[in-house]
Amino acid sequence: MPSIEQATMVPFLGDDVDPEIETTCQSLQKSYNLSPSDLFYKIESYRLELAGKGDISTVPVTKQLLDDLRQEFQAQLERKQLKQRAVNAGSSPAQGGVTPAKRRLPGSAMTPTPLKSSPFSDNNGTFATRTDAGKVLETLNGEIEIDRTDGSPEKAKITAFMDIKKYNYRTMRQLLLEASEYLDERIERFADLVQEHLAEQVRKSDNPDEVLVTAAETLSNPAAITHDDVIVVGRIVSDSVHAADSSKVNEMSVLIETSRRMGSGARVPFKLSLERQEAEGKRPTWFSLFPGQIVAFRGCNPSGSLFIVREVLSLPELPCPVSPLRTLRQTVSRPTRVIIAKGPFTTQDDIAFAPLTELIDQCISAKADVVILLGPFIDNTHPCLIDPGALPYAGLNTLEDLFRTTIAAELRRLESALANVQTFLVPESSEREAVQRHVSFPTPPVADAKKTLGMPKRSKWLCNPAFVAVNSSVLAIANIDILMQLSKVEYLQRVGSSDIFERNILARGVRNLLQQRSLYPVFPGQPDVPLEISYLGLAEMNLTRPDILIVPSEQRYFAKVVDNVVAINPGALTKLRAAGTYAVVDIAQLEDVKKPVSESEEAENELKFHKVWERCRVDIKKI
Repeated sequence: MPSIEQATMVPFLGDDVDPEIETTCQSLQKSYNLSPSDLFYKIESYRLELAGKGDISTVPVTKQLLDDLRQEFQAQLERKQLKQRAVNAGSSPAQGGVTPAKRRLPGSAMTPTPLKSSPFSDNNGTFATRTDAGKVLETLNGEIEIDRTDGSPEKAKITAFMDIKKYNYRTMRQLLLEASEYLDERIERFADLVQEHLAEQVRKSDNPDEVLVTAAETLSNPAAITHDDVIVVGRIVSDSVHAADSSKVNEMSVLIETSRRMGSGARVPFKLSLERQEAEGKRPTWFSLFPGQIVAFRGCNPSGSLFIVREVLSLPELPCPVSPLRTLRQTVSRPTRVIIAKGPFTTQDDIAFAPLTELIDQCISAKADVVILLGPFIDNTHPCLIDPGALPYAGLNTLEDLFRTTIAAELRRLESALANVQTFLVPESSEREAVQRHVSFPTPPVADAKKTLGMPKRSKWLCNPAFVAVNSSVLAIANIDILMQLSKVEYLQRVGSSDIFERNILARGVRNLLQQRSLYPVFPGQPDVPLEISYLGLAEMNLTRPDILIVPSEQRYFAKVVDNVVAINPGALTKLRAAGTYAVVDIAQLEDVKKPVSESEEAENELKFHKVWERCRVDIKKI
């Protein structure tokens, strides 16, 4: 069975690939240290971006396309170098990895700084000279017409589905025992779910499979010698002992790890066997694997050293959210409008926050009910923060002063214009977020924000990740680029059963999050992600799947329906000196709510599916 990591681009581009294209691909792999699978993902992502709303098949892989992609790679490399220089030039975090609550700008004094213009500013700035402001770049459910003229503006009902107190843990004191217990318990929880699912299948079957009957009572240890088929549950891991290498798996290094109860934590190599699927005439496809993924396999281990996987079992899915009809009637009587934007909120050539000002103008014009802003808000790596003389504001001594003068002032203007608007800010879990002392993921809200940052009354900080309901529509927000991280560590393994593979890399990433019931299922995490493993349970979806999943990423903006969930990547509001994108989400009322109130108590208490994917319109717009 050929390995993607060892093969050329022929398995991806076809046997009739042009030799010149194959040579160019090999050059790109060598120049930018890319495996064939990584390069394939990047080519597909670039083709999706070029295709826009059209079919990706209209954008063939040509020599010119690969040359353009090389220029994109080079531009990304230069941006990374610029960011690194900014980090090296700035002050390092405080001892212990915690960012101080108040940090004085380099070279600042108690005396006001004279008002100056940024040395990066010029009349040729891309944001200032853009000509496509307000252009709709992508639409989901464009056939839905939202009428917000009926009814008077009402304040959206917000319900939180997380315990904020659990996020206020102490960082830099992670205990190995607590981390291992969480990882072990996660396998056990999925094992219980699989057993319940198998027991349900056995009850519904007139002639149940003996393997399923046995597994419904007791799951097996994949390390034990077995000649008959058994069902096992475990975590995908790499056999590498080096942390830098253990976040990537391939055919030769992939293992399945058991829990302590089921197999004493043993790690066993496995191999996907295709004989059974091919004998049944099923079309071969690819199965997505990544470190930290919980899987359920059916197979055997005749030698005790290699588990032969006959079948990859689907994990039980989370149910769709439901609410009593009576509860749904208590929400607002007109469609809800939510505007979502991801930072940075100012361009790299100045720190005047002109894109944020434009965004607030659009929120006021659109009469938004809820505004969700995702950090970073004050970016530690911004070039203007290295040279405080470049700041176009007087009397700024700390980064909190800068936030209060710029971002908080815009939020106050928004609240003055819209009497019922509510704004929620979600910090980014990284050292880029200057106003957040707690940089580990999961991340609590900014502490004492009203006093230190001058936050207005109806603007609140949320934790990261956050689970909230806006007028009964459940939102899950993860302000960490998990889709990019999944694409970096994902490995595609050939398998039968064509219904378990999603070719679109973005939709596949969202589906992995839903199947794994977590907004951060990767383990170990990437080196630049400060994870608190013991508290990753705060990022799990335990009861239902969300109606809307907000997953900002450096990958291309999108709005898709995946497994009855509306997944949104609004894109960044700014891209270096260029204008970026934001998302406008309109949620119409459920049809059942529009019907007259029934006199029957039973009818009013009947549970109704939210079905937000059917009544939600999303527009990705250029700022």
